[in-house]
Amino acid sequence: MYSILHRYKAITVAIISVATVGFFLWLFFAGGVADITSPSKRCVAEVGSGCVTLKDYRRELLRFSNLLQNPQMEQFVREQVLSNLIAQELLYQKAKSLSFIASDEEVVEVIKSDPTFQEGGFFTASKYREVLSRVNMTPEEYEEYLRKVLSVQKLINLLTNGIYLTEQEAEINLLAESTLLYGSLYIVTPADVKDKYSPTEQELLEYYQKHRESFKKPEAKIVRLWREKDKEKALNIYKELKAGNNPEGFQEFKLPDDDGKIETELKAEVQKLSIQEKVSITKRGEEYVVLYLKEVLPAGYESFEKVKEKVKERLIEEKTSSLALERAKEVAQSLKEGKKPEARALNFSDTPVAQLSAVVNIQERDLTNLLLSEEKVFGPYPLRQGYGVLLIERRSKKDMSKEEREEVLKDILSLKSQALLNQHIESMKKNTKIRINKELLGGE
Repeated sequence: MYSILHRYKAITVAIISVATVGFFLWLFFAGGVADITSPSKRCVAEVGSGCVTLKDYRRELLRFSNLLQNPQMEQFVREQVLSNLIAQELLYQKAKSLSFIASDEEVVEVIKSDPTFQEGGFFTASKYREVLSRVNMTPEEYEEYLRKVLSVQKLINLLTNGIYLTEQEAEINLLAESTLLYGSLYIVTPADVKDKYSPTEQELLEYYQKHRESFKKPEAKIVRLWREKDKEKALNIYKELKAGNNPEGFQEFKLPDDDGKIETELKAEVQKLSIQEKVSITKRGEEYVVLYLKEVLPAGYESFEKVKEKVKERLIEEKTSSLALERAKEVAQSLKEGKKPEARALNFSDTPVAQLSAVVNIQERDLTNLLLSEEKVFGPYPLRQGYGVLLIERRSKKDMSKEEREEVLKDILSLKSQALLNQHIESMKKNTKIRINKELLGGE
């Protein structure tokens, strides 16, 4: 079964669907249009001979503006957007190398069929220019964007159109959907064996020495900020700092520890500060911000005493995970011998394998045995926390209609196509020089 995590699943939505109506809707209402249509060609990522521009990056981020308001999601969204854009650029370069470039006629056809550029149901050049001008985009820029999207779509079609399911693949996937399992899931977590281990001082020290690189601390900057609405006051602070004085009324941050406490717009300014240029001034909204680099703390290693508790936590986590696995193996052996083990059990019935797989990390090679063999005990398998052992008491079959069978096979075929596309992208990444401009992204 193709039950894997598809890293680039969003790409097929963003690339294949050339929904220009949606493109302009979110562009109009998301705000910050001038930012994304600036002529800057700075690259947030250099991908071989290509470039993911700051404009491309900002444009894509606007699609997820709601998620960016969530501090827990922001970094993940930014990383995923950049990853998708890099993948798109790789696919575009591959499309060009194979001469799969969308023609002028194809680009024109998409534009003329887009209701965004129509009046009374018909395309008009004046409406086209008007819509683009509202977002400071030229027809040439938009047509090049569209050509790239269509070219990548051509390549994806080439890569995935030849995908098919063998009879064996179809059979095992249909079997997985139609077979219902009855039994119990025995669970062993690190908490069940935690009391059985307490690290010694020597073990803690040895672990610290062995994993010292993981306790490396990066270079840190002590930065002070002054905020003033009065321009003259801000300039006076700037001049005092330049003269070597230390004005009052500042906020002090230690970066990167306090990254979350400083506005993202100011991070780019902080990146510019150096021992040679310690002071800068910038305007943010209605206030002026003066920044001063007070001190640079060199990179190094945290002392053993400072990270001792963290070392202890890690060592206990690793050791208890190992003990939990050993305990789970004992549970499996007891079940095979027909004994009732001392472990928590969750009973299940009428449960398809796919539902169990959402809880238990069942290896694909084990699926056939789980579905067809006469064995009853399987595992241990990793859980989100700990390990699980499956005891299958009974198996039954449910009837599937023709429509249900076709829907299952359609989904599996789609997953197989996506898996192949992911493999191509990963292969291209390994064979292409990719350089991320972290300094430029720091201002995001």
